[in-house]
Amino acid sequence: MEPSTRRPATLRRVTSALGQPTATLPYGGMPAYQHLRTVLDDANDRCRPEVRGRFLVLTHRGPDPDALGACEGLRRLLTEGFGFEVTVATLGQIHRAENLAMVRHLELDLVDYESVDPKDFAGILLADSQPEFGHTVVPEEGELLAVFDHHVPPQTEEGEARVVPHSDVRLNQGATCSIVYEYLREAKVELDPKTAGALFCGVRYDTADLSRNSGPLDEEAYYQTFQKADRGIIAQINHPPLPRHYYVELARGLSLARQHGPLILCLMGKVDNPETVAEMADFFLRMRGCSWVLAGGAYGEDYILSLRTDFAFGKAYPLMRRVLDGSGSFGGHGHIAGGRIVLQDSKESTIRSIERELRAGALQVIGAESEDGIPQEGRLLTE
Repeated sequence: MEPSTRRPATLRRVTSALGQPTATLPYGGMPAYQHLRTVLDDANDRCRPEVRGRFLVLTHRGPDPDALGACEGLRRLLTEGFGFEVTVATLGQIHRAENLAMVRHLELDLVDYESVDPKDFAGILLADSQPEFGHTVVPEEGELLAVFDHHVPPQTEEGEARVVPHSDVRLNQGATCSIVYEYLREAKVELDPKTAGALFCGVRYDTADLSRNSGPLDEEAYYQTFQKADRGIIAQINHPPLPRHYYVELARGLSLARQHGPLILCLMGKVDNPETVAEMADFFLRMRGCSWVLAGGAYGEDYILSLRTDFAFGKAYPLMRRVLDGSGSFGGHGHIAGGRIVLQDSKESTIRSIERELRAGALQVIGAESEDGIPQEGRLLTE
């Protein structure tokens, strides 16, 4: 497919059909989608002739619905709106049943990152992440042209984030899919059922059906994409069959969880599925009297963490920073945060040591005292 050679025309501020204002104009007075187009056109003009018109879209390791939906939205924008070819590559296995159902039922075309050569593309776009995050790999061989995200930027040792020609990071946005939806809307690219379904799932799961961290754009994206999506497929994605080991891990989580006043700690040692950690955090936050949850488990070379807070307790990102106290990497937005600590080895003693430090860090947040330097175990949920 030959890339379009159109350049930005005279610009004016417009309003969406729902009455919502368009994106702010931080790119020298140019609308975001026009600035993105200019950046991609410039990269396309500079690249080797044999890779012209081809772009690579990446996201974080083990992508969730918001990452998958944002990638699919960017694919639609670049192919139908800009006339380019797009490859979406993912790294890490997808585990959660809803995420697998999303890939299967929407027939998302995902390529294994390990099989891709970044030099075969005119440039790279990154969705639902930022290059400094520990769970994201951005190849040095390719040129990173654009970043789309809604998470708090990670702190780097240098104190400065990587400079990217087009960076759209909105901390007040509930989902990256909402940002990408706005690009499609303003570029007047029609949503097909597949793209609409992918974007809807991203907004739905990251905002818990608009119940958390959502704003006007998230609401517009949610309702507009739902109208154009295949509702039968959406239902199948939301209620996929669950494997037996899901219930085994749920039973383990229930037996290991401890309550410390408003805090539920569920530190599970080794887990068979890394998504169990986030599922336990979501599950326990619904318990009456619980204001925040810290769940964790060791999988592969990492100890994985998920932190959730209710609407009254506060934001999750600063809490995760206090709990980790300089260990590992983390990110988050609103009432959701996730992190990971690289394991020196897979020994049980190493994992238990990490969990003791995490318990101590979490208890320090709520002012609970340790006994002889050992953090309290807390109360079993059955007591």
